[in-house]
Amino acid sequence: MRVPPRSEHAADPEADAHVDGASVTEPPDDTALLPVLAEQPALPAPLSEGPTIRADPGLYAVLGLDPSVSNWEIQTTYRRMAAKLMGSSRDNQALKQLNVAYEVLGNPARRTEYDRQRLHQALVAGPPTPVRPGTKNTARATRRRRPRHIVQQSYAGLGDVMVVLTVVGLAVVAGFLLIPRLSINLSALNALQVVLPLTSSTPRRVIDVTVTAVPTAEPTATPLPSVAARYAGSTVSVSNPTPAQNTPETVQVHLRRDGQPLANYDVWASVEYRTTQERWPATGTVKTDPSGAANITFNIGGATPNYPVTVHVYTQADDQQLSWSTTFTPH
Repeated sequence: MRVPPRSEHAADPEADAHVDGASVTEPPDDTALLPVLAEQPALPAPLSEGPTIRADPGLYAVLGLDPSVSNWEIQTTYRRMAAKLMGSSRDNQALKQLNVAYEVLGNPARRTEYDRQRLHQALVAGPPTPVRPGTKNTARATRRRRPRHIVQQSYAGLGDVMVVLTVVGLAVVAGFLLIPRLSINLSALNALQVVLPLTSSTPRRVIDVTVTAVPTAEPTATPLPSVAARYAGSTVSVSNPTPAQNTPETVQVHLRRDGQPLANYDVWASVEYRTTQERWPATGTVKTDPSGAANITFNIGGATPNYPVTVHVYTQADDQQLSWSTTFTPH
């Protein structure tokens, strides 16, 4: 038997409600029309974040130290680990890595630069990515190069100080030994002084090329007081105390011994100019006459004006060389 369809406007006593005396029909519940699903097992809870990878301390990990340790701890740890590697296992690769790490961290300047670069890389990379336990980090390790602009400071050691002191000591000893033996020849300077005037007002001296070379001066012996007393009264003078340049000059000699004229004795003269010395006569001697007198004539040439010229007269008597002096000033 066919069941007639239910009218849409049929009254549903369960759906009707009265609010303030008015009838209100509630909308049908849609959940009642959905099919019933089989119970599904609950999804597993999301995995909790595993341990985060700590920023690789790099060279600090080689020494097994924290980046905040002091320089003294780095030096102590390096020495201890190097002694252990060299004494027991002799692991060359580990020892090489240890030396590379200490080469950077053992220098305060290099360590500061290394910490700055490591902090900069950590800031650029951002926070570490969480990984599941058991995963491996496949990041490829890159070799760090030493910054070229960082130069390790070098300090002078005891050896350097000893080398410097040794060199200074040898220099002082050599100076004491060599300086007393040095002899400075001023003949070239004297010749230059003759050619060049001292002041603008000083006339230039004319060089006399005909002057006879002066032989080596003979040593003058100092006579004994008793011998000098015997020759008292002997005199030496010049004919013109102020001669002009390039004019002749005569030295007048009068010798006496024990109050008597010293006749037939050899005499000669040495003329000392400002920069040179001449012997007159150039060769040989002049004999005194019976009155003990003798004249020695020479040309003064281009002598320096207003500069005194000294004349020494010599004679050999009583096994001694006696001398008398006089002067004249050219103008």
